[in-house]
Amino acid sequence: MTISKKESKADLGVILSQFKELSQEDKVVLVSYLINELKRLHNLSEKEIVGDLLKYKKPIQNEFVIPVGVFDNDALSSLEAIVKYMREDLKLRFIKIAKLLNRSNKTIWTTYHNAIKKYPSAFGVVSSKIMIPVSSISDRSFSTLESVVGFIKDLDYTNHETAVMLRLDDRTIWSVYDRVKKKRGTKIDTK
Repeated sequence: MTISKKESKADLGVILSQFKELSQEDKVVLVSYLINELKRLHNLSEKEIVGDLLKYKKPIQNEFVIPVGVFDNDALSSLEAIVKYMREDLKLRFIKIAKLLNRSNKTIWTTYHNAIKKYPSAFGVVSSKIMIPVSSISDRSFSTLESVVGFIKDLDYTNHETAVMLRLDDRTIWSVYDRVKKKRGTKIDTK
């Protein structure tokens, strides 16, 4: 089975989000288990594994993430909340935000200015229970809300839990995730 780069990034975001919730002891046990499995399955030494890990360290560390708490308001759309957070909290320039989100500079500028009109105050301390990688939001075949809901639902949260996090109705989450599944091809339309 071959995994595409896009699927790999999405899966990595899910794994990292769940990994952060583990205790330090559980993280050590899990990493030790994974190293032993790599040694056993691929006949590698620990030195080879660590050398390979260092190659991949930089891209994972440089991944920008959005805490789920930025959506905990009634004023902003999901894209407005993301752009406002990236501009004000991550201190990114509009051109960088546009590149990361795969959108035009004009769209990002307009979205930010609409967001500060609706919600002029800073986010402050927000819940970081779930950290959503920006790369999972950049796929333009999904709307911003579809990307966010799809990511959270892929972590096995219920519709209700997702709705509470995003301050939306349970039925809205069901509808959005239903569209996500159809676009992914994981749901067959039986009309």
